[in-house]
Amino acid sequence: MKKKWMSGTLALLLAGTTVASMVPAVAVNAEGQDTATGTTYYVDSENGNADKNATGTSKSDAFKTLKQVNAVNLQPGDQVRFKKGSVFNGEALHFTKEDSGSADAPVVISTYGDESAARPQINTNGQGRWNLNYGNPLDNQNHKWKGEVSSCILIEDTEYIEINGLELTNNRATDKVPETDSNGNVRNYNDAYAMDRTGVAGVAKDNGTVDHIVLNDLYIHDVTGNVYNKHMTNGGIYFIMEKPTNEATTGVARYNDVRIKNCYLDTVNRWGIAVGYTYQWGRFTNASLSDEVMSTYGASKVVIENNYLNNVGGDAITTMYCDNPLIQYNVSENAAKQINKIDYSQQQPRLDANGKEIGKQDVGAGRVAAGIWPWKCKNAIFQYNECFKTLNAASGNGDGQPWDADYGDGTNYQYNYSHGNTASTIMFCGDQSINNTFRYNISQNEDMGPLDPAGNKGNCQVYNNTFYIKAGLNTIWHRTHGNGGPVTAENNIFYFAGSTPATVSNWNPSNNKVFDNNLYYNVSNYPTDANAVKVSAGTAVLVDAGSGPVAAAEDKQARKHEDPTATTVFDGYKLAANSPAINAGKVVVDRNGYTIDHDFFGHAITAVPEIGAAESDAVTALVLRSNTYTISGTNVSDLPKNTTVEQFRNNIIVDTGVTVTVKNGDKVLGDADIVKGGATVVLSYEGMEDVTYTVVASSDKELKDAYYEVKGTTMSVPYTAKNPTTVSEMRKNITVADTATVSVLNGGTELANTDAVAEGMTLRITAEDGTTNDYTIAQKNTYNWTLDFVKGQQGNVWFGQQKNGTGDWTNMTESDRDGWPNWCVNTYYGPGIDASQGTTSTTDTSVHGLLSAPPNSDISTAMAFRAPKSGTVSFNVKDDEPYLRQNENSGGTVTLSLLVNDTVKQSVTLQTSREKATDWANFDAIEVNAGDVIRVVTKSNSNPSKPSVHVTPIITYLDTAVADTEAPDAPTAVRTADVTETTAKVAWAEASDNVGVVGYNVYVNDTKVNAELVTATEYDLTGLTAATEYSVKVTAVDAAGNVSEKSEAATFTTAKAADTEAPSVPADVKASDVTKTGATVTWTASTDNEGVAGYNVYVNGTQVNDTLVATTEYVLTGLTEGTEYTVEVEAVDTNNNVSAKAAATFTTKKDAVNPDPTVVDKTELKATTAKADAALAATDKYTAESLKALQAVYDQYASVLNDENATQAQVDEANKAIAKALNALVEKKTDDGKKDDGNKGDNKKDDTKVDDNKNNNSSNTSKSDNKTTTKVDNTKKAAKTGDTTNVAVWAFALAASAAAAGVVVKRKKEN
Repeated sequence: MKKKWMSGTLALLLAGTTVASMVPAVAVNAEGQDTATGTTYYVDSENGNADKNATGTSKSDAFKTLKQVNAVNLQPGDQVRFKKGSVFNGEALHFTKEDSGSADAPVVISTYGDESAARPQINTNGQGRWNLNYGNPLDNQNHKWKGEVSSCILIEDTEYIEINGLELTNNRATDKVPETDSNGNVRNYNDAYAMDRTGVAGVAKDNGTVDHIVLNDLYIHDVTGNVYNKHMTNGGIYFIMEKPTNEATTGVARYNDVRIKNCYLDTVNRWGIAVGYTYQWGRFTNASLSDEVMSTYGASKVVIENNYLNNVGGDAITTMYCDNPLIQYNVSENAAKQINKIDYSQQQPRLDANGKEIGKQDVGAGRVAAGIWPWKCKNAIFQYNECFKTLNAASGNGDGQPWDADYGDGTNYQYNYSHGNTASTIMFCGDQSINNTFRYNISQNEDMGPLDPAGNKGNCQVYNNTFYIKAGLNTIWHRTHGNGGPVTAENNIFYFAGSTPATVSNWNPSNNKVFDNNLYYNVSNYPTDANAVKVSAGTAVLVDAGSGPVAAAEDKQARKHEDPTATTVFDGYKLAANSPAINAGKVVVDRNGYTIDHDFFGHAITAVPEIGAAESDAVTALVLRSNTYTISGTNVSDLPKNTTVEQFRNNIIVDTGVTVTVKNGDKVLGDADIVKGGATVVLSYEGMEDVTYTVVASSDKELKDAYYEVKGTTMSVPYTAKNPTTVSEMRKNITVADTATVSVLNGGTELANTDAVAEGMTLRITAEDGTTNDYTIAQKNTYNWTLDFVKGQQGNVWFGQQKNGTGDWTNMTESDRDGWPNWCVNTYYGPGIDASQGTTSTTDTSVHGLLSAPPNSDISTAMAFRAPKSGTVSFNVKDDEPYLRQNENSGGTVTLSLLVNDTVKQSVTLQTSREKATDWANFDAIEVNAGDVIRVVTKSNSNPSKPSVHVTPIITYLDTAVADTEAPDAPTAVRTADVTETTAKVAWAEASDNVGVVGYNVYVNDTKVNAELVTATEYDLTGLTAATEYSVKVTAVDAAGNVSEKSEAATFTTAKAADTEAPSVPADVKASDVTKTGATVTWTASTDNEGVAGYNVYVNGTQVNDTLVATTEYVLTGLTEGTEYTVEVEAVDTNNNVSAKAAATFTTKKDAVNPDPTVVDKTELKATTAKADAALAATDKYTAESLKALQAVYDQYASVLNDENATQAQVDEANKAIAKALNALVEKKTDDGKKDDGNKGDNKKDDTKVDDNKNNNSSNTSKSDNKTTTKVDNTKKAAKTGDTTNVAVWAFALAASAAAAGVVVKRKKEN
């Protein structure tokens, strides 16, 4: 995932400079922003107006003090801008509920003024005091939970506010009035009673859910808070939730959408950044955190990113009681600086339940701090963070790790880097730390072994990490924490640095560790790991192990490494060539539900994964993998119905470069084709034998769910003469596998969709592989709770349900544990039947239904009837019902209600035992739709001693016609195939309806194209335009004329029209460099509407080139001296259209014959080799493949030029061969070859006044021969790169220069 990086405005100078110079040079400047809504206020500490009448609404009448700002009730859209260079000493900002913005118009705090000036500075110096009070003790009673706090900025119940660009300090050393104890003594910085201080404090209390707070680009430093107090908004940035004054009125206090980004914090105490501690901590006491608890009481949408923290007194970043927080791209250095025996050395108060001191704690109580971690969060994501040198694990800090998966559920650390921390890399802390994932992280040179399972429970997965373990360590565990928690370690690299193999002590403390498929480097003993990869020292596993960074980047930003093509400082941890970790990994399944898609470097996880944090592109085997489908051996199964080839490709994993072909028999399927059982999937890779997988037809013929009552193989369906049930309706009301089909048969005849079903017919489920599962249809129109009840069975018509207060109804899951036939909540209460112990069901019509809800609670229970069919029903209970069934009820009453879809139809109060409620009524007619729910509900009021009610709901379908007003479902799986220039076939899956679909309408670009309803599930589109994109949607129509919503669109592009246009005729054909037996033919390039593929050359009417000539010149050889020739050139386009020929004539040269010596003429060979010289040097002009072919010919004939005994035939053969190779050269593509588009300077046909020398900085082009010569230092290049081609060029040129000046005279051999 790529996120916005910390802005360049946070560039900081090196340590050792003054505090002022460390401030980012440029802060956020709001000046010039749109102020269409709201008022803009200006604040200027130097030239502002301190008068009480100052408006602050202009720069000339700016406020001077923060007190003036605090006095304004800000409105949505308002902005407060602080002038750069302003300094506010002993002041603080306080925003309240009344200062809130809105979702579309937040309040914005920012800066204005000279860009080069320092950012506005608020030096609070112990002022800005307010009283914090959580309203109740915290999870540790000794944690301070109320008292005075000093904050530079207090955001109290304010929402929709964004604060940017300020500098904040709160340093006790600069307090105008030093902080003293009750005796007047100045408190030390580490006094246990020192006042708590904050840079920015956030409090949610009396505003329910507080939305949208953004802190951006803040520089917070020298906040010297109390080193001991953990939760008193004590440190750089701290957000908490206090107990509301009246929670029933304002709602639970919580945060939603808190973003802290691009901030720089240095020397803050105790915390760096903390978000989320809550007065409702008691709701989070289970290890497993429910979604309901998290959404009701936890903070949500918390994002902390791109922040730098240095010299934090305690923990750097912590999220607390947050739901799915995201913490990414943060950097921490030197955290836990004061968590040592010197700074943290005072006894803290021991507190009672009211927060009063009742004694002292041990000196070391709470002396623990780690880097970046969660507390009581669910599904927290920590990624792309860096953590260096978390301090003091050897000096009193009980932690010292960079990462700590503390109490929480589903914590995930991924893609992080750590170095030089004083404890282990990752701690899994405590028995409420569950469901942890630690993956694709890199750790280097921590002071202890990388893993610290400190008492965690349940699932804990550690996979695909690279642990570079400091030389001298002989363990992978923490030194003192006991390491008793379970860990499953898979695909990790445990790389022990050092010159001698490490003898590892106790690989498996507590015997609850599982090792599988890990790589162990430089060790002498191993854990029990059946698939261990054991590697000796000196083997190249990593590119440069141990070379990761040792400190934060100079710009203090987290370094990017999620682009697999980029070079990073972490590249030493990529896998070396031929590393034993390559393709040696196992396929890991994350048991916490996190998808596994890429590695530390952003490289996609391949079909055969690697060991360690880095993937590679190496392919050693052709393997198909999927996180969606089931793959067993070479069989692929569990494809949903109507899966297209494109969808299939998107849901499989293969190695990079592997080609996937899906076939049905011999036919290769296109992207829009459906993949069905029996299809084959062929994996191909160059140099490897193909591997074929087979898509297995599903055998799933099971009934998954139904609206109808099902007992054994009988399916009971309501229907009457006037309200029949159709086949289509039955199909809609049952659920089967996607790949299965449903039909209804009468005897052996299959019914149509609109046919009515009847008793004795067969409902058949047919699996994709053809196997079947049959149910017999029975008619059932009356439903009786008592007679239909089955203990422990929910549905398909009747359900036992409960809800708490105004919450949602849920199906009950627990039956009476003592064997009574009822559902139960709180041990005893719930719906059932009044039958004997051990009864499962009954046919006794005298048995009553039984319903009760627990006293003294907000829980209601219900007998719930889900209507299996639309229609009119009657509602009745037995004649003597309802009544409290047990004698002598006292202490409270019972409310009994009848609800239809949560609308109360009637309600009565039952108080006296055995007394029928006379005001309870039966109903002759209630209209219902399929899926509607009728509930008989009970709730106890106060504490009734006998809350159990006799009530037996009886619901009967009446023979009443029902108007069909229900539209069909929208068609699905819309797709196109057989697309041509003007036609396409569109197909879709059959839509369902409560009665039956009679046809479909097809829309192309939202225009209906069919005149009559389409009765099939496909349609042929005609009259389309070539090379045009179209969108097609389909609607379904039922017999009553109800129309479905439009389907999702399928898009396609028609094929291009056939190209019948020939290229332009080559121009300016001419012959040059004419010799006795050869010549060079050149011409001007042709143009074409699609593109020129090449040229053919004819001499005296005969084509002389074997393949298309890709350049605009051709070397002729083997000609006869003194002979006239006609040469012609034609152009061929990419669709094989051929231009007319252009011609030129020339005559070869003729020399006088020497009658005495035999003359071997090497003039043409010399000229040809000179051209080859130039061509081989023009690597920027010709493709590597064609140059390689020329080089091979060159090498073959190199000796002929200097051979004094070479015959003329040999010379001619060499000349012809080299010339042919020259003609076969292919130029690199630099232009599309199309006709001129009117743009000048693109080298196309119509361009005029083009200076070729100006358009090509690396070559000189001659107007006459269109040839290019490029200067290349071949010797230097060869020496640097090992380029043997250029060495050969150099060698051949040397040979040529040593040869005679073109002609060698060979004496006749004496007879």
